Amino acid sequence: MPANKSKDLFYILLLVLGVALLPACLPVSKTPYTQKKYYHKTKAAIAGLPNPQNQPDTVQVGWAKVNITPRHQAPLAGYGKRKGKRLTGIHDSIWVRAFVFKNKRQRVAFVTMDLLIAPMSVREALVKALPNIGYQKEQVYLTASHAHSSLGGWAKRPAGFLMAGKYEPKIVAGLTQAILQAIKTAEQRAVPAQIGYAALIADSLVANRLVGAGGSRDTALRIVKIRKNTSETAVLVTYAAHATCLPAAELHISGDYPTALVKLLEQEPGINFAAFGAGGVASHSPAASGSGYEKVNNMAQGLATIIQREYREIPLRYQSTLNAVEVPLYLRKPHWRFAENWRFHPAMFYLVFGKYPATLSGLRIGDIVFIGTPCDFSGELVLDLQPSLTSNQAKLVVTSFNGGYIGYITPDKYYNLKKYETRDMNFFGPGNGAYLSEMVRLLWSKL
Repeated sequence: MPANKSKDLFYILLLVLGVALLPACLPVSKTPYTQKKYYHKTKAAIAGLPNPQNQPDTVQVGWAKVNITPRHQAPLAGYGKRKGKRLTGIHDSIWVRAFVFKNKRQRVAFVTMDLLIAPMSVREALVKALPNIGYQKEQVYLTASHAHSSLGGWAKRPAGFLMAGKYEPKIVAGLTQAILQAIKTAEQRAVPAQIGYAALIADSLVANRLVGAGGSRDTALRIVKIRKNTSETAVLVTYAAHATCLPAAELHISGDYPTALVKLLEQEPGINFAAFGAGGVASHSPAASGSGYEKVNNMAQGLATIIQREYREIPLRYQSTLNAVEVPLYLRKPHWRFAENWRFHPAMFYLVFGKYPATLSGLRIGDIVFIGTPCDFSGELVLDLQPSLTSNQAKLVVTSFNGGYIGYITPDKYYNLKKYETRDMNFFGPGNGAYLSEMVRLLWSKL
């Protein structure tokens, strides 16, 4: 059967199933999340984490990157309207980049990919393969740059096909091997290092795309600076603006502004290695002038200029605290809505999106605390978290896309907005802004 007829038949069957399930559509549950079992299960999982047992031992750091640019006409990922089209060229090489932090008691890999997300299929394969290099899943902290014109082919369900093209097992295998190789090489290069942190203001380069001027913005450009005893220096950067400078019509593979930023930083004297991870990107868009690659370059240059101006003044010191955890994030049944107070049956959601476990990741390096979330986590929620930080936990970095995906998590006051982020991509119902924020607070208290 020709491929296009096969695809048409698939969507006809999907439509028929949807009609069959329509009588089983359900009202949205308005029960407060604090009264639900999933809330208490996640709280118990976090409470059950062992207290950190830190031994005073200097943290060593190494880093490495592995090229993941496809050598064939692979599908692109990032926009539903692109419908998983295949690339027609390469604008940027794309990479997996890894830092390994280690001391006598612990070792942890921080991995970021020049991809839309850290794919669930890759995480599944990685969890199986990590023991081969002596790691467990909680020792690997995942994130991605959230580039919307990067490599696809890693999604297994219809919604994934639309966003990331036809599933290709060889792409998943290749990404998994690249992560393993980056971790191994980074660990081999680990030596004692000094580590510092700064949150710089990049106010003009991010906008609230959900409610415009009526909403808040996370304008912090968060920098982790590392200098080995060998004098090599690296920076790890997170920022809240979506990597959507390039439109859906772009069919050349590109890492968007994060890749351009990393290139500029690695050309800077005194910076040998740079990496980028997506911060709280929900509702936040890039605000540089121009469009397409002009906007990419303006975003990258604007951020690089801020970093270059402040980078040398970031204080460094040796760190001895290192801890990493991962806990399950339990959720209510899917609440994928077709109207304000009505949702599809969970079976429909699982058919279209799949069923994957969700987790929260935690990593503490000295007084820097990373929390990894399985979603597009809102920068507005990151701002709300800051006032509750204690003095010894003031350096919080929240990242998105830790290897699971539960949709967009935005402030609960926006739940009834009929917008893409709050209706189409809010998968698990009301209250999740407050719920995830509470769990983030509890998790960092355990680190």
